[in-house]
Amino acid sequence: MTGSRRVRLAHISDLHYGADDPTVVAGLRADIAVQDVGHVLVSGDLTMRARKSQFRAARALLDDLGVPWTSVPGNHDLPLDRLVVRKVRPLHAYRRWISADPEPLVLRDSVLVLGLNTARPYYWKGGRIDRRQLVRIGEAFATPASLEILMVHHPVFRSGRRPAEKIVRGVEPALRAAATAGADLVLCGHDHVQAQADLSVARPWLGRHLLGIMCGTSTSTRLRAGETQSYNVIEMEGDQLRIRVRHWREGRFRELGEASWTRSVDGWRR
Repeated sequence: MTGSRRVRLAHISDLHYGADDPTVVAGLRADIAVQDVGHVLVSGDLTMRARKSQFRAARALLDDLGVPWTSVPGNHDLPLDRLVVRKVRPLHAYRRWISADPEPLVLRDSVLVLGLNTARPYYWKGGRIDRRQLVRIGEAFATPASLEILMVHHPVFRSGRRPAEKIVRGVEPALRAAATAGADLVLCGHDHVQAQADLSVARPWLGRHLLGIMCGTSTSTRLRAGETQSYNVIEMEGDQLRIRVRHWREGRFRELGEASWTRSVDGWRR
């Protein structure tokens, strides 16, 4: 739906506390503070090994940002080396230290965000969107909003920087459900590179222009494909959408990329 008010969001991902760079963490906190965002969206992998201390450090950062935040878990937020806990209570620590709801539905300032948990205890690295979650997508986006966002951890498209990486299982019916329900954006992480895509280019059967936005790792030392740490600032005003990518360079985050999209009757176009 078309909205006339200005919305600005920060999209961060793959914090990987336990393999984080404290200098970059401080830089991220400082940079978000001057971006005038109203909401921070976190697309998973807050920790490296799902330890209590790592979750507590991630929660401290989120609370220090001074604005509302919404998060989903990633595969690293399930315990790797505690097999019984991983099988029986895979999200116990996440629920205790980050959020009791790993699949939040939030409507704030006419922005609707549905988060889905794609991490599964029987996959270490990969993820899945299942039939129950498809129903949730259809139900959630029946609520009118100016900007409607689906957020998951695992990629819903392949980036140009890491084209060999796998995308989340169940992606095709999930994107169909999101497009049919009128979603605008699908946020993801996991690959530690930033990327954007009109998901209808590879999937014309979607019937509308649905945008995929991938975030790089925002604070960790686990860099990929020659990229530094990064995060996205998503700004919408009326029928104009800007996605600005801020990379860590020379001791601070700097804007090194921007893309603009315009709302049309069949979604967002360049």
